[in-house]
Amino acid sequence: MHTNKYFVFNPQAIEEQIEKETQLISETEAERQNLVRQAQQAGELED
Repeated sequence: MHTNKYFVFNPQAIEEQIEKETQLISETEAERQNLVRQAQQAGELED
């Protein structure tokens, strides 16, 4: 941990935040891919 009179830097907190953001991105990307796949299957060039 790094401290000065303006802020306290805690690397562990940053690692936890990055891990949560990465997990959210992974879930969002999986959902996006699933929706794209569904749209492609449903929209097989219907005229």
